[in-house]
Amino acid sequence: MKILEVKDLRSGYDPEVDVLRGLSFEVEDDECVALVGANGAGKSTLMKSLSGILKPKQGEVYYRGERIDKLLPHQIVELGVVQVPEEGGTFSNLTIEENLMISCRRKKAKEEKEENLHLVYESFPALEEKKQLLAGSLSGGQRKMLSIGKAIMESPELLLLDDISMGLAPKVVEDLYVMLKDLTKKMNIPVLIVEQIVDIALDFAERGYVMTQGEIVLSGSSQELLQTDEVKKIYIGI
Repeated sequence: MKILEVKDLRSGYDPEVDVLRGLSFEVEDDECVALVGANGAGKSTLMKSLSGILKPKQGEVYYRGERIDKLLPHQIVELGVVQVPEEGGTFSNLTIEENLMISCRRKKAKEEKEENLHLVYESFPALEEKKQLLAGSLSGGQRKMLSIGKAIMESPELLLLDDISMGLAPKVVEDLYVMLKDLTKKMNIPVLIVEQIVDIALDFAERGYVMTQGEIVLSGSSQELLQTDEVKKIYIGI
């Protein structure tokens, strides 16, 4: 069953310029899908369009068969579609635990609050060790863990990850993805990830799409994409 279906999506910030130029793709309810591409490909514009922050100019977005592209961001979250943003997402003047606890807005999230908190701390031990410290005291990698943790506290039924490697050292990114893979397997939830580090994203996902200048130019299993000349030369550099 398709949990997310995007049809001919056109979106952008200027009325006369489309950043997304007719994107169509889908995510099944039991898979992790990566949408990869260089900076400027339109990945973050796509995530803003899916989460209701940016209203598409054309096209349709369906979640579990229900059209959501006309909904407000909080209505989309209430359905279970939760995004980890590229930047921000945490409150520097609140403690780590306060950041996590204020993220339980959905009815289901409130009911599963303690279970989710345990899962976040189990997945990211550094957060539990520093749970009474202000979020502003965390390193970049730890703040990204906290941003992911806040999304988990919403009891997501579809997790959207927006370029979570941005601004992080390669080793931190590698470790973060290992922890994240274990976490999403435990939760058994589908994931859509957009990412500029193509090999890491495709290793994380079972299937992927390659995006260039607002369009999808390649699709297939992660292993198939990693073997294509275009991905090897342009995105991985081999």
